[in-house]
Amino acid sequence: MNQLRLEKVGIPTVTIATTDFVGLAKTTAKQEGAANLPFVVVKHPVGGIGLSAVQKKAKDAFPEILKLATEWQPEKATGKTTVKGTVYPASTIEVKGTVDDVNKYFFEKGWSNGLPIVPPTPEKVEAMLKGTERKPDEVVWVIPPRNGMLTVESVATYAVMTGCKPEYMPVILSALDGMKEEGFNWRGLTTTTHPDGLLVVVNGEIAKKLGIASGVGAASGFSRPNMAIGYALALMTDVVGGSTPQTEDKSSLGWVGNAVATVVAESENSPWPLFNEEQGFKKDESIVTVFAGGPPTNIQDHTSVGNEGLLRVFANTINNAGQNTTCASKGQVVLLINEEHAKGLADEGWTKEKLQKWLWENSQRPAKEYAEKCADWASQYLEKPVDADTNVPIVTTPEQIRIIVTGGAGKHSQYWAGFQHYKSPKSQEKVVISKELSK
Repeated sequence: MNQLRLEKVGIPTVTIATTDFVGLAKTTAKQEGAANLPFVVVKHPVGGIGLSAVQKKAKDAFPEILKLATEWQPEKATGKTTVKGTVYPASTIEVKGTVDDVNKYFFEKGWSNGLPIVPPTPEKVEAMLKGTERKPDEVVWVIPPRNGMLTVESVATYAVMTGCKPEYMPVILSALDGMKEEGFNWRGLTTTTHPDGLLVVVNGEIAKKLGIASGVGAASGFSRPNMAIGYALALMTDVVGGSTPQTEDKSSLGWVGNAVATVVAESENSPWPLFNEEQGFKKDESIVTVFAGGPPTNIQDHTSVGNEGLLRVFANTINNAGQNTTCASKGQVVLLINEEHAKGLADEGWTKEKLQKWLWENSQRPAKEYAEKCADWASQYLEKPVDADTNVPIVTTPEQIRIIVTGGAGKHSQYWAGFQHYKSPKSQEKVVISKELSK
């Protein structure tokens, strides 16, 4: 994106892209008003192939880099963002046949991800719109990377398609308001090679009113609001935003959380202040919080008596070197702690703050046990010298370890690593909370 900023002020640049990612690079440049951004394309990959192989690719590409850098002057970028789609009203189509025929048609058009959808008839969309006071022509979000236009009407359309009820609309719209914040970095989240997904946490009266699950299996199926809202958020952002595995979504493998976002309510049986209370709201005030990260890592301990062994398991799970958020990251990470674990800890005097601090201190590992550049990154993020033998925390402060109590009885909790590119420390630097429900 730095190249785009330079191009927009008339400073020519040359961008090197690999064969597997040049499509995404060109699309991004075009959508952001720099359609003439010049590229030098090298065969993928360039990472992890060794110094001599990288040097050969650099040597082969250098003549073209030099030529573009010294001879070719691109047109000044307009800086005008390209927006896809008609604002309002949405066009209608007619499909004759069975529901199976409708599903086949939508999938072939790229309007569904392979899971069944409910045909969004005008009558059903109109009924869904009754779930919000926002005007149907309001633009909710221009969604990257395609910059597709998402209106309240189109939100209602996808809500119909994914089996939502009208009363789910405020939660969906609140989640979208959080996701579109710059600090959430949706463009990076949806186009990265990492298999990131959405974790949506609902607090307050709205969770009880809608029956959003917080007990046994809360992060899985068989709860209509959890599943329908999660499906709606994933489908509309990917389709309207144009990020699919065949196009701009570069997740190397992906996971089911890319198709259906994880939606949970925080348990009111928590022995600690709830997340909305931590953010300055009252216990019954409704908020929706969006996190990015995953896939979740299960935390289980069936043998420890008391909390000493359990805490050690927690600490040794969250510092997995293969996760996105490790090595003094500035991003958020989330612990979904089940009620049984939370109660056991609280009974021994553990508060959320005490647990955050203990985990932050006891999950630290030497920089040499993380990725090779960990010491360099940690020196920058912690603002102090770090060498290979220095113990490094997974995040820069204990407060970045967010704790949500949800899930039923048992010996299992979950850890959600965050979405954080090491070289983009502002990515998800803070939790984004939509306050629409608390008006």
